[in-house]
Amino acid sequence: MRDFSKVANYLIPKRKKIHLSVLMFSILMIPGILATFEPIDIESYEMESPELDANMVFREEFTAAGNIWGFGIFVRDEADFGKSGSDVSMIADYTGENSGLEAPKGGILNLTVLREIDVNANTLRNHDVSRFFLPIASEISGDPAVGMLDLASDFRSFMSGNSSLTQPRINPYKLALTLDLEDSMDPAPTNWSDCGILECLTFDDPAITQDHIDLAAHRMANSSNGSFLRFLSNDRAFTLDPSSSVIGPINHTIGEDGNLQSETWERGRWSASSAWLIVNLDREEMQDSGWTFSWKNATTDFGYQREGFTLITDPIRYSFDYCEAREENNQSLCSVEWLYLSIEEDLRETDQHIVSLMFAEGINVEINRELLSSAYLLVAMSVIVVALLWINLRRISDVAIVSTSLVVSLIWMYGLIGWAMIFGQRTGFEFIFRSQFSNLLPILILALEIDDSLHSLHRYKEERRHGKTIEEACRISISKVGLAVMLTSVTTIVAFSANLTSSTAALRSFGIEAGIGVMCAFFLTGLWVPLTRMDIDEWLDSKGKLLDEDPDKIHMIPKAWLSSITMKSFSAYPLIIISVLLVTMYAVPMMTSLEGDFQVEDFVEEDSDLAIGVGLINQRFSDEGEPAYILLEGNMTNPRVLESIEELRNNMNSHGPNEPDQFTRSPDGEVELLAIDQMLWYLRAAMAWNQTPFENAGWDFDLRDGGIGCETVVIPNRDFEFIFIPSTNDSKSLTFLYGFMMTRGVPASGGYPALSPSIVGEFLQVKGNLDYEMPWLTEEGNTPQYPRATLRFGISSPEQFALVEPALAQLENDMTPLQNLSVSPLRERGSLEMAFSDEKNPISWAIPTGEPVVRFVAADSMQDDLQDTILLGVLLCFITLWWGFRDNGSAKERLKSNISNIRKNRNSILLNIIVFVVISMTLVSQDYVFHFAILALLLSLAFGTTPFIYAGITTAPIFIMIVWLYALVDFFGYGLNMVTVSIAAISLGVGVDYVIHLIERYREEIEDGKSQLDSVAVVGGASGLALFGSALSDFAGFMVINQSKMGFFSTFGLFCAIMIILSLIASMIVAPALIGLLHRVPDKESLGSSAI
Repeated sequence: MRDFSKVANYLIPKRKKIHLSVLMFSILMIPGILATFEPIDIESYEMESPELDANMVFREEFTAAGNIWGFGIFVRDEADFGKSGSDVSMIADYTGENSGLEAPKGGILNLTVLREIDVNANTLRNHDVSRFFLPIASEISGDPAVGMLDLASDFRSFMSGNSSLTQPRINPYKLALTLDLEDSMDPAPTNWSDCGILECLTFDDPAITQDHIDLAAHRMANSSNGSFLRFLSNDRAFTLDPSSSVIGPINHTIGEDGNLQSETWERGRWSASSAWLIVNLDREEMQDSGWTFSWKNATTDFGYQREGFTLITDPIRYSFDYCEAREENNQSLCSVEWLYLSIEEDLRETDQHIVSLMFAEGINVEINRELLSSAYLLVAMSVIVVALLWINLRRISDVAIVSTSLVVSLIWMYGLIGWAMIFGQRTGFEFIFRSQFSNLLPILILALEIDDSLHSLHRYKEERRHGKTIEEACRISISKVGLAVMLTSVTTIVAFSANLTSSTAALRSFGIEAGIGVMCAFFLTGLWVPLTRMDIDEWLDSKGKLLDEDPDKIHMIPKAWLSSITMKSFSAYPLIIISVLLVTMYAVPMMTSLEGDFQVEDFVEEDSDLAIGVGLINQRFSDEGEPAYILLEGNMTNPRVLESIEELRNNMNSHGPNEPDQFTRSPDGEVELLAIDQMLWYLRAAMAWNQTPFENAGWDFDLRDGGIGCETVVIPNRDFEFIFIPSTNDSKSLTFLYGFMMTRGVPASGGYPALSPSIVGEFLQVKGNLDYEMPWLTEEGNTPQYPRATLRFGISSPEQFALVEPALAQLENDMTPLQNLSVSPLRERGSLEMAFSDEKNPISWAIPTGEPVVRFVAADSMQDDLQDTILLGVLLCFITLWWGFRDNGSAKERLKSNISNIRKNRNSILLNIIVFVVISMTLVSQDYVFHFAILALLLSLAFGTTPFIYAGITTAPIFIMIVWLYALVDFFGYGLNMVTVSIAAISLGVGVDYVIHLIERYREEIEDGKSQLDSVAVVGGASGLALFGSALSDFAGFMVINQSKMGFFSTFGLFCAIMIILSLIASMIVAPALIGLLHRVPDKESLGSSAI
């Protein structure tokens, strides 16, 4: 049997230099380690995806688009009214949809609560962040606002008597159909001039009472097409109160006309437990002022305080001047996450009856807090692992060697990764993209390092007990175990190299980083550990302190027990194999039933503000959804585009009750798809209402072409004079209308508020700078191009991937009208030039995107890639092991021998071909059946047929283990996410390591002439001892991590512990049973052996 004898002969005489080299190399790794301290952005997706590309295009091209984020304002439990220290634990319990809130009266619509909300709004208006406010329009009052929407401001606007709800208004839909302004006027939806027995007071009048609020709330609820109610949580309801002067609908519904409907109308008031507070900030201006939305690019500061064993967030309060100075000096910028959290803290200082909770981005702050808070668990894990290592090894120096090798291997791994990052940054050839997967690497190295180190040291001890000298024991340990470690390392590296086929840069990088880590572990555990053990023992021997190995000493568990397990598994292989098959048959349906899922509590602490906030959104604001959009690219001035948008809207509203329903709907039940075509309705209504702003922009209402060569339609204005307005069926007319909106917005008209150019800029993008005086031209005098538009919609429950996936698939089908205007598939970004030159095909790209879409696509893509690479990794492991276990002799000798014995081995070769054909049909494609058959034939001739059996015995238990692991994921109630799938990937590397050590030792004993049963017994007592010690140490350590409150750590610890136990079962029970089933030792057999 080949071994590492030549390697051992080379290393042992040079071991002093090797120790020095290890030290020097470790020092050289320090700059690389420092480079890896760069923060990992949890929300950064280094992947190739059209959805992600579209999201980047939106951020770069739609510079007028704001950054909308929000707070939830929640009424406290009555027992916590007036208490200081506003906290999410004080929030009143949720009593269900349409249930209302009894205390205080009106809940979030209580006068005292509204005044607190007004204080919050003023805090924001007086904050430095207000310099970034962008205009935003209230859907409730219809009035324009600057930077913020809140309930108090809507009440103030309505109760002033001047809101759009109290004014006659144009119905733009009627105007589009009738072209008659008078017939298109609707009366004021309600009023604030006749308040019955009450005097109509303003919101700021000192004499205002709860009765005034109740009346105003009812009129806004009944007259805002449901917009007022949607601003409240879904427990909103009209609650009974016989003493109230307001009569409202009990168990209400909203009709298609937007009015409230009910069979029972009683005295009472509107009530809810919570409401939104929305803020709209100028993203581009914030970035220019030194703020960054990327955690990776932010300055690293510590914003936490210790509280016992955990940390609490203490937001960093950057001054705006400080952040601007960092931008000017080209330094790392200030993270907006700290800004959001500091503002939340400011708002909570005045909370008395409410709890203000930020719903904006804060995930990186929370993840880092929980990681740092879990540091003590890592210390506890280290202590337990070290203690168990001592029980297994029974020598403090052995434990020190293993611990040192683990630390050094991590230093090398992170150092080499850091140097690779530096190389990529200097040369522009970047291939390391650190992600959340990078945090999993120490776990892989820990499991491999402990296992391999224990095998090296136990083999050394075994040889010393057999009377070998220190040097002889070291030589055998390197020769035999070093070879096994080499094979496990190569196999693991090859398995992770499957990640290089992924379309996700983070996964490709994970494969490279894992390969680097495994290489470091190989050198240190397979080679350096026995050399260090040798030098320490020689030093002890020179001092007369070296003790002989006690053959009767129990290392954690009696060897006889382990030998008994492997012997019984070997002897009772029919029972074991049948049991394994039955369990696997039960596990496969569980595995295949798993679906992609994202539950925030699986990643962060369940009681954190972040997790609670996400839960509250899903629970109380489930009918709103997270904003998403469709990015359109092409010629937006082509009238066909507007027609296709309307058709798309109709398609989205044409589905039945059994089809996906994840898109936000308006109160009348229609899916909300906000787009530029709707703005055109209001803009043309504004032209009929007041011609002056348009005349100032160059439009002549008396000329048939508007004075600029456009197609027009004739309508009467407010003075019953016929005027010419642009037609939406004409490209030139759309160019004027778009230019007007982009430079002046949409003027107020007929009861509707003005829309600012910044709001329009969120839906439409122009190429170049428009001429303000002649908005149908650019400043250079050319006709402007409008190459992009966005169509906005909302996705409810976006974290439930099983629901999001069919909804997005349905949306792509609904986008057929857009596809009909494109010469290429919508997902493929086509040529803009062709879109502007081809009137029949004006769309070059149309794709859903936005944060919820990108998050789903990224997670789904990573999960699919990880699953695919696991299967590919298993196949590559198999082929690598076939090579590793190949027959003795040179390649030429093996090929000659196997060809001459082809008749003798034809059945084995045929079996190999059949196995590879099945692999092709199940894992790859039927198109490659012939290729795989030829590959099997060539490998059989090149490596031999017996090594194929060894490779199968090694790989099969690991594949079965992965199936069982996935089944247990389902059993414990988890879905497929990046944690559970990545653990399966790591289990491949760890499981192969466990089984290879057992198989290698078995083959060594067979080569020495022992029988199969005796060989299996030796394997159990020797390799089994190291496997058991390694498994128990890892299991205990991971169960400590499982105690973390952080969902990511807890989940990871649980399934890593399960993975270790399954790996031990695979190596100690399943593998011996497979040996009994598949491997036979004929007389004078020339066994294959591993080769370098």
